[in-house]
Amino acid sequence: MSSIWEKMALNDRIVACHVDISNHKDFATLSGVVYVGDVKLDESIVTAATDGRNVYYAPSFIGDMTRKQLRYLVLHESLHKALHHCSAYLNLCKKYPALCNKAMDYVVNGTIEETDPTFAFVERPTKVAPLVDAKYLGWSFVEVLQDLIKECEESGGDPTAGSGEGGEGCLDGHILGELAEALQTKTAQEITEALHQGKMLAKRIQDRGNGRNGSALDRLTRKRDTNWREHMRDFITQLCEGDDYSRFAPPNKRLLPQGILMPSHFSESTGELVVACDTSGSMMGLYPTVFGEIARICENVKPEQVRVLWWECNIEGEQIFKPQDFHRIPELLQPQGGGGTRLTCVSEYMTEKKIKPKATIILSDGYIESDYILPDCPILFGVVDNDNFVSNKGKTVRIYS
Repeated sequence: MSSIWEKMALNDRIVACHVDISNHKDFATLSGVVYVGDVKLDESIVTAATDGRNVYYAPSFIGDMTRKQLRYLVLHESLHKALHHCSAYLNLCKKYPALCNKAMDYVVNGTIEETDPTFAFVERPTKVAPLVDAKYLGWSFVEVLQDLIKECEESGGDPTAGSGEGGEGCLDGHILGELAEALQTKTAQEITEALHQGKMLAKRIQDRGNGRNGSALDRLTRKRDTNWREHMRDFITQLCEGDDYSRFAPPNKRLLPQGILMPSHFSESTGELVVACDTSGSMMGLYPTVFGEIARICENVKPEQVRVLWWECNIEGEQIFKPQDFHRIPELLQPQGGGGTRLTCVSEYMTEKKIKPKATIILSDGYIESDYILPDCPILFGVVDNDNFVSNKGKTVRIYS
């Protein structure tokens, strides 16, 4: 006799998995995310796919899955949505399409199996064996991608080869950048609220005594200090702000016609600011945002000049911006390089060229040599998507893509 599961229509099976997730002590954190967007059956999709909002399943792929296997796949797609994998890393995905797909799958599969290590709730699909590696548990997407790129290069492969439409070991395809900007913004807001509501539901289930408090999914809702703009503004202002002076020659021209003699005011710049930027692939998408903020700060603070150093294993390029060009810094940037990362080359270059700034900002993902040397001046280290790195000098702030 056929089981009830086998008699259910495929749409009903997916709905049943959504309900199961909403009742689970830990996976309930994703209970709202599964309902963001639409679910569609589409045989043109080889296995499954998401565009960050909607989810697509190939009937032939899910038709003979057990309930636990389909839960695994639904959770897999929901985690891609929750982690904004289809919208937050477009530049990286364009450069490393196949490796990005694999890195994202390692992250979501690891999160599923870390949350249910005994496979009491889920079961690995068998048509495609999911990508899982214990060493990646707790790693971010960027950290996994960096490791995959390194492995590929060491084996003589091309990390930019392949496509992002599924691939060996990948459960699904990632439909990137397809959502209109307004819908993408709406989706991000809905997912944030869904995760908040889901976390509260999971806590209520746990408080009833049905499970432990805390799981791998807590990383999705953990608060992080993302106020890097304020830290950067304070750093630049305190060290590079021009000094204000008053003088009677010339006098204040606005008051002179009234017969009132008052001093005029002027600001004297106090040296240059160096921004040393890592040119590894993970940094590319952050340049407009970070340098846009630096430009706004410098327009107000008025250092003598801003010197941008592009570095990998050596200094690959240098740009100098004067005050009249500060507002155009983001559009005038010319990144050079893109290979390895050896931070000490910045200090060596500044020593060789006798560059003595008021302050230096280092922008990097933190994947650098362990015995690095920093320039001899006040340092602000802006580290991107890496919670584990702390600079051995100066102040470290976190920048999340």
